[in-house]
Amino acid sequence: MKILNKVKYLFVMVMVLIFVTSCKDDAVKPTLKATVTANELLTPSAAAYVLTLDNATKTMETFKWTVPNFGFAASVTYKLQMDKSTGDFSAPIEIATVSNGKTESPVSVGDMNTKLLGLGLNPEEAAAIKLRVVSTIGDKISPVVSTVKSITVTPYATSFPPIYGMGAGLKGWGPWPDAAVEWQSSAYKKYETIVYFTNNGEAFRFFAQADWNPVSYNFPFFTTVDSKFVNANDGDTNLKFIGTSGWYKVNVDLAAKKIAAVAVNEPVLYMTGAGIGGWDKPGTGASIKMTYVKPGVFKADATFYNDAFRFFAQADWSPTSYNYPFFTTVDPKFVNANDGDSNLKFIGTSGPFKITVDLNNKTVVVGDLPKPKLFMMGAALNGWGPWGSKEVEMTYVSAGVYKSTATFTSGEAFRFFAQADWGPTGYNYPYFTTVDAKFVNASDGDSNLKYVGATGSVNINVNLTTKVVSVN
Repeated sequence: MKILNKVKYLFVMVMVLIFVTSCKDDAVKPTLKATVTANELLTPSAAAYVLTLDNATKTMETFKWTVPNFGFAASVTYKLQMDKSTGDFSAPIEIATVSNGKTESPVSVGDMNTKLLGLGLNPEEAAAIKLRVVSTIGDKISPVVSTVKSITVTPYATSFPPIYGMGAGLKGWGPWPDAAVEWQSSAYKKYETIVYFTNNGEAFRFFAQADWNPVSYNFPFFTTVDSKFVNANDGDTNLKFIGTSGWYKVNVDLAAKKIAAVAVNEPVLYMTGAGIGGWDKPGTGASIKMTYVKPGVFKADATFYNDAFRFFAQADWSPTSYNYPFFTTVDPKFVNANDGDSNLKFIGTSGPFKITVDLNNKTVVVGDLPKPKLFMMGAALNGWGPWGSKEVEMTYVSAGVYKSTATFTSGEAFRFFAQADWGPTGYNYPYFTTVDAKFVNASDGDSNLKYVGATGSVNINVNLTTKVVSVN
């Protein structure tokens, strides 16, 4: 009987313990049930907003709302959200998060524009959006959602990718990207470039990407086209240039579907200075006329020496030139010459390089080029051809300087060639100003060099810059 009473006692104690534990859990995690009254997003001050980059830092709107009633005092966090007019707020964009008793939030033009583009709206196109405020006081009570308001907004573009011209009327029908002509953009769907057009009866069209697909624009796409262009009527209704061959500034407006062209001077940029061969007047002598790529961008293949040079915007010393301080990013192979004119000075290993100058972004970039070659060919060596088996390739030493050890036959002629072929460039005896006595003018109609030393191995050195042939 005593054992039974003890069992009953233990059972009661266990039940009491379970009850107390349950009460403690409820005290920690109460289930709150309140009568909730929704808040209201107040009507914005305007029904439509056109956003512009110029006003990016200004306030587009200060959004305001009323306080919801949860049935008791509470610290509320508000989230101002938006969605497309066709959306259901299943994936809303949050414009602002506010707490600490605040019931309004100013939103800047720039911040709103970023969020509108993130919502997938198109720049420069008016679109309706929905707004609401979601109020929360914790994870145990369902959020309160305000009434929904609608406004119309027009965002602006923040990036301006180029379009491309391609076709035989420009540089040819491919390949991409080498044959493409880039039309740069600084405003939404507006493009401009300076390009050389030849009245050759050939066609071209515009492409939205550096590829054949997916988007391109032919003559019928446009509604207003400069009279210098006509429908090529070539099956693809491309554009054809029929004006006077020359340089033109061509503006393309894809929004207005308009093309305008006006004749301009050729864009030029020259390099001159001892660093590229001599301080000759731009456009003469050793100066180098760079290749125009697109407005403000030029490139050239050049041999650089450890000396100074600068860039000139015309075939003359003035009015415009660009020295080292003009640029903000310069390849480390160049430094400030500190020569009174702050020219650029090449400090790398002398030789051929590919240089690209961007006057818009103020950059100078240099890349390596294959070292130029020099060959010897003739009866004094292995015979007059054929190429591919008889030529002797010399070893490149530095810019314009080559050397070789070869077996020469006395009394026979040869010459130097800049390529493994007969043309276009060869160097005969009269090209050089100083020639070792073992070589004379062959006087053979081509004024080749003739070897008059003893038949055998010869260490020969050639400097195309100083025009010297020596033997050691």
